Amino acid sequence: MNAGVLTLVVSGPVPGSARGDAESASALARELHTRTILHVVRTGVDEPAVSPDLAGFGGTGPSARKGGAAGSLAELVVTGLFSATTVAALAQVAVAFLERGAARRITLRDGRRTLTISAPGEDTEQMVIEWLGVPPTRNGTGRGAD
Repeated sequence: MNAGVLTLVVSGPVPGSARGDAESASALARELHTRTILHVVRTGVDEPAVSPDLAGFGGTGPSARKGGAAGSLAELVVTGLFSATTVAALAQVAVAFLERGAARRITLRDGRRTLTISAPGEDTEQMVIEWLGVPPTRNGTGRGAD
C-alpha cells in the first residue's frame, strides 16, 4: 500500500458555470466517500460554511471566487491508503461519474503529474488505475497490496 494525496478538479455539466462545477464536485465527493475508504475534502470551503449534506467532508482554505482559481469549490483532495482495490474503486467512480454526464471533465493531479479525463472510453478505467501507479495484471484489474 502507498499513501498519497490526489487532487481532483471537476468541471460540471454546464460549461463556464462555477455553481455547476461546485455541485458536480459535491456529488463526486459524496460518491467517493460512500464507495471508497479514501478521505475526501472539498477545498475552498470555510469550516463554518459547510452545508449539512457535506458534513464530514471538511473544508480548508478561504472561500473560492468564480473562475476556478486554486482552492475552488470544484476541487476535491483525496487522501488515504492507495491499495490496488482502492485505486480501482476511485477509477470506477470517476469514470462512471463522467459517463453519466454528471461532469464534463475531471482532472487528477498528484503534485507532479496531471491527467484529464473528458470522454471516457472502454479502457479509461484501466488507464486511470495505471496512471495512479498500479501495474496491470493478466486479468486487467491491477495488482498491489490490499
